[in-house]
This record gives sequence, C-alpha cells and structure tokens, in this order.
Amino acid sequence: MRKDLQDFYSFLSEELKCENNGFYVIKEKKDSTIRHITIKKYGNFFVLKQKDGFKTGLFKEAISSCDFIVVSYDKVYFVELKSVSDNTKYNNDTNPLDKALEQCKSSQLLFDYLCSAYNLQKSVNLNFENKQFIYLYPGKAIEEKKSTNMNKKFPLIPKAVECNNNGYIELDLDFFQKIG
Repeated sequence: MRKDLQDFYSFLSEELKCENNGFYVIKEKKDSTIRHITIKKYGNFFVLKQKDGFKTGLFKEAISSCDFIVVSYDKVYFVELKSVSDNTKYNNDTNPLDKALEQCKSSQLLFDYLCSAYNLQKSVNLNFENKQFIYLYPGKAIEEKKSTNMNKKFPLIPKAVECNNNGYIELDLDFFQKIG
C-alpha cells in the first residue's frame, strides 16, 4: 500500500478497521442473504467497516451509514449491501435505492471529516475527490425499483453479486474499479 494511504489508515480508529489474515472482512446479520464479504488485501487500497454505533458518541440520534468504504489511491467507493429476497414487499414510502443513497451520503460526510481531521493533524493535503456510491444486492434478488431521488452528481450504482448458499462473497479491488 502507498505510504500516504498507509499513514491515513494507521491514523484511523481500530473500530473502523476490518482486517483479518490478509483479507478485509465485512459481516452482516445472520438473516441477511449477503452475510459475509471478504476482500483480499492486495494493492493500493484499504477497507473501512461502518457501524452506526460508532457515531452515537458524536450525535444524539444514530445516523445511518453504508456498510463499508473501499479507499484506493484514486477513488473512494461507498458501498451499501441490501439483501432482497424474492418475496420482499416494498413499503410505498421506502425505496431500498433511496435509503442506500442516503446511507452512502452519510458515510461520505463522516469520511470527509476523517480526512479533514487527518490533514489538520498531520499538516498534509490528502484529498479524495473521486467518489462513487455502490448498492450491492444478491444476484437472485428481484428487480429493484428505480430511485426517484437520484441526482447526476452522486449517482448510486446498483450491482448484483453472486453469493454462495452460506451468503459468502469474495471480492477484490478490480471488482469496484470495473463498476466505475
């Protein structure tokens, strides 16, 4: 990993890190279709996990966040996982894509804050201007409704992923680079 990325990663709280034996590991609830994602640690990137509880010390009310953030030397990917089963009924007020976009935007605010704090503390100008929001859902999920709240500046890219019967998925940085 590039030294500037490594220094930034080292600066961050252990609560945000998800390293485990050469992989970054993101775990979801046991009843989710996508339960376990591993991303091999190889190249110029790192992965941060998102827990809403991390922010409860900062805000009076919990603010939803995306599930994880992939930070590479040239782009930051904010990723939300949604497990949608074949028998899901949508509440007219809640569209999964709109909710995922909101969660990604919330995580972007936190990430921008972390970058600003790092730059101030270390007197550097580490900048991640190129950002992308991604919505991952199981390949066997029903077709998602189109979001009515998308804008051109921060599009949310839905992407189906195939997971095994246990809900496991293995990804790499190339997967994200090919989306964007």
